[in-house]
Amino acid sequence: MLYRRALTREMGLTAGAVLTVLIAIALVVLFIRLLGDVARGELANEAVFAFLGFSVLYFLPVLMTIALFAGVLLPVSRMWRDSEMIIWLGAGLSLGQWLRPVLAFAVPLSAVILLLTVTLNPWAQGKKNEYRQDLRSRSESSLIAPGLFAESGTGQRVYYVDSLNPLTGIVRNVFMQSRIDGQLGLVVAQEGRHTELPDGSRYLVFKQGRRYEGVPGQLDYRIVEFERYWMRLDPVAVGGKETSVRHAPVGSLIDDPSPQARAELLWRFGVPLSALILAVMAVPLGFVNTRAHRSYGLVTALLLYFVYNNLLSLAQAWVAQGKLAPLFGMVAPHAVMVLAAAALFYHRTRMRPWRWNRA
Repeated sequence: MLYRRALTREMGLTAGAVLTVLIAIALVVLFIRLLGDVARGELANEAVFAFLGFSVLYFLPVLMTIALFAGVLLPVSRMWRDSEMIIWLGAGLSLGQWLRPVLAFAVPLSAVILLLTVTLNPWAQGKKNEYRQDLRSRSESSLIAPGLFAESGTGQRVYYVDSLNPLTGIVRNVFMQSRIDGQLGLVVAQEGRHTELPDGSRYLVFKQGRRYEGVPGQLDYRIVEFERYWMRLDPVAVGGKETSVRHAPVGSLIDDPSPQARAELLWRFGVPLSALILAVMAVPLGFVNTRAHRSYGLVTALLLYFVYNNLLSLAQAWVAQGKLAPLFGMVAPHAVMVLAAAALFYHRTRMRPWRWNRA
């Protein structure tokens, strides 16, 4: 019918616009945070965009939930303000019939969110963890940042470079301090670069500098001037593969009886279900009293979203801590919001509205 096509088209445009804005904001915030990690020497330059993609993918289910909620709420509110809803209701359509186009729009998006939380996100977080382990196992030269002191993973070397040419990889005004077997070594050079030989071994090559060697507190320091100085960098040994329930596939979580696994299942299946319930709640929440020129629905919708999200987080935390039965934790937050949605529909369809809805 005509109202279904019009509502579905407007919901799609609104949800797409909201999701685009939310992703843009998330990209800016995450990019600034990652640049801060690079500036502190905690992250390699080459890993910024990879970690940015992993992080956005991790937050995408929540962003899609907000976009779906707003994509239903805003068009319905607009139709109330423009009196279109009154015309459709006067033509014989009930408020419950508006659920059909809303569910037809929300169910596929909820299925995409379910796919993200159950399959893609755990895979992406596992790949992010593998990439982080790979970065840790690489030489410490990848963490050197201009203008900052960078310490190697073993704590035996400290680096400082004045500038870095990103095209050639050459650094200027290099300072390096090393401490091996109680002996202190200082290297000062005009420039340096990272070199990898065909056999896979990695070296830092310093040019035109000096090396000071000796034991702190003694006067027998040795000073060596060099034209070129090669220092081998061994890969940093890292521990075993880091395991977490966030990286585990859903099959292993189902077989795992631990509270942490049950809490992770609660979150993975709870987010898409909450998106669907919020989309249904948006239909009665979109009501606007055109005669009074005010709407309490938007404020109520914002409060209900935060309450719902906090209920899910609280239930997940309590299940993980063993304070709440897993089955009750999985059902209770959604049951509360389903009852709230039923109360909202009853309130909008009853013969005598509440007093604060009158003009």
